[in-house]
Amino acid sequence: MKLFMIRHGQSQANVDRVYAGHVDTPLTALGCSQAQAIRPVLEKISFDKVFTSDLHRAWDTQKNAMPFAVAEPTRLLREFDVGSLAGESFIWHKDKIAMDRDYTSYGGESVIDVCNRLDLFLEQLQQSTCENVAAFTHHGVVVCMLRKILGAGFDSSLLHSENCAIHVFEYSEGKWRLLAWNYMNPLF
Repeated sequence: MKLFMIRHGQSQANVDRVYAGHVDTPLTALGCSQAQAIRPVLEKISFDKVFTSDLHRAWDTQKNAMPFAVAEPTRLLREFDVGSLAGESFIWHKDKIAMDRDYTSYGGESVIDVCNRLDLFLEQLQQSTCENVAAFTHHGVVVCMLRKILGAGFDSSLLHSENCAIHVFEYSEGKWRLLAWNYMNPLF
């Protein structure tokens, strides 16, 4: 099975450089254009299932990138809950949080919490007979997928998931592996 994880397009929170977490922040006009730009790539793939985070920035990305598909929304693909940091500037909190991705002291989630959510999603997929699955999600969830493959010691600050980038993973013989990172990143 191949899992195509697509990060949402540019959101207003991205532009404002603030934490969004579970807050619904809309896509910008550029975010909508980014999603439309990856449509030709996704149209060439026959997807058995399409999932999306239930947050609008991911869901609207799916609608712009794959208007021909019906997506199943799921809370399992949500971004980190950043608690009271929602709406706060990255500048004030970035150093400590970038290292450990732990928002529990702000009433949010830790990397382990988000990875556990992702594991529930992956377990459901692994029991299916799907060959190609699309999942519209968020930077934090994609980082958790890499952590699953590369181990807990993986330094997530080394790689960044670009807006509307496609990350391709494969599940075979009981293991996940990375096939492509930031594939078809529409740079504007």
